[in-house]
Amino acid sequence: MLTSPKTRLIFIISLIVLLTAGAGTTFILSIRGDKFTIYHDGQIDTIQGSFSKVREVLDASAISYRPEDLIRPGLDVFPDSGTAITINRAQPIEIKVGENTQTIWTLQPDIASVLFESGIKFNRSDQILIDDQLYSIQELEGIPLAESIEISRMRSLTIHDGAKTMEIMTGAKSVGKALEEARIILFENDKVDPPLGSWIFPDQEIKIHRAKPYTIQVDGMRIEISSHHTSPLDILEEAGIGLSGQDYVQPDIDTPLESGDTIEVHRITEGLEIQEEPLPYSSILVGTDELEIDQRAILSQGVTGILQQQTRIRYENGSEVGRSPAGKWVSREPIDEVVGYGTNIVVRSLDTPSGPIEYWRVVRMRVTSYTTASAGKSSDHPSYGITASGLPAGTGVVAIDPNIVPFRSKVYVEGYGIGFAGDTGGAIKGRIIDLGYDEGELVSWRGFVDVYFLTPVPPAESINFLIS
Repeated sequence: MLTSPKTRLIFIISLIVLLTAGAGTTFILSIRGDKFTIYHDGQIDTIQGSFSKVREVLDASAISYRPEDLIRPGLDVFPDSGTAITINRAQPIEIKVGENTQTIWTLQPDIASVLFESGIKFNRSDQILIDDQLYSIQELEGIPLAESIEISRMRSLTIHDGAKTMEIMTGAKSVGKALEEARIILFENDKVDPPLGSWIFPDQEIKIHRAKPYTIQVDGMRIEISSHHTSPLDILEEAGIGLSGQDYVQPDIDTPLESGDTIEVHRITEGLEIQEEPLPYSSILVGTDELEIDQRAILSQGVTGILQQQTRIRYENGSEVGRSPAGKWVSREPIDEVVGYGTNIVVRSLDTPSGPIEYWRVVRMRVTSYTTASAGKSSDHPSYGITASGLPAGTGVVAIDPNIVPFRSKVYVEGYGIGFAGDTGGAIKGRIIDLGYDEGELVSWRGFVDVYFLTPVPPAESINFLIS
């Protein structure tokens, strides 16, 4: 019995501590949840928590999986902490049929089951390469999984080997592999048509041209050679023996040879003399913004070319007996000179009696002047007194060549003032400006003046950067 107040207080405090500790333990256990075991990739992982589906357990454990993998229990099954979760990984296999390649993921234990699962149609005569090792259809049972499977379709093939002809079925892709499967031995200088590296097509024919022995007598030497050619010229070419000048062979180059024949090469000695002539270079113009408009500079120097002329000198028994032209060729092409013309436009100012003006180009031009009466049209002409721009002729309107001065732009001429480039004329071609005046105010102009092209600067397509 707890009699004293102090004893009762100690008992109550102890009881509160015990109860609080017990409640805390229960709370911690409820937070931690169940413990799950996962078997995958040869290892065991554990994770603790509260989950409603197997996929939540795997996601929480950061274990990746593919749709083809076998997971037990299923992804959407409620997980039982007493049951382990296992992942059987699907394996990737590359399957190539003809030109088509696909990769499948499978849980099958052997190659035969994989092919059945893939639904690929194949013939019993097809050849199958499993990791580059050849198998027949009948040998597939029980072969374990591999990284790649290639199914080669069998094709019919006719081989003409000289006078012999054979027909075979092959899954080879190239002519060389087909001949190797047929155990046909090729020798140096034998020719195969089509070439060994060519692809095989159904019902294809292969022709083998066997090399034959020949003898070549040339330059005091006797050369034994084998070749599939029958033309003396082709045989010499294959042997690396060339003919030059008046050289000739016996038998004649058009005579087909038989096995064991001899080719004799007869040399005619000739000499060559070469003379050189210079070839002038041209100049080409290239726009550059490194130069101001109307400036020019050589960007790269031209180089004179060389024309070589050859004369053939014929010798018989070491004596010159004749000369003849042997052709000419350019041994060094001339290199064009590159001249840059300026495309950089700089706006400047000029003080005039009427005040400062801004200009972007100055062109030296021949100057004349005119009035409506002196323009060459009669007073009853429909266009009398009307300029090409539609404005009335008179002071302030000048006639120009639009290829030199942008049409409808403004110019400045000292002693005349600002003019509107609004008129043209049949006689106004090139660097000519015809200053317009009102009747009774004509001032006669002759000689040359500086014409200032006033701002604004027109679009680049309206500017002639190459004023001749």
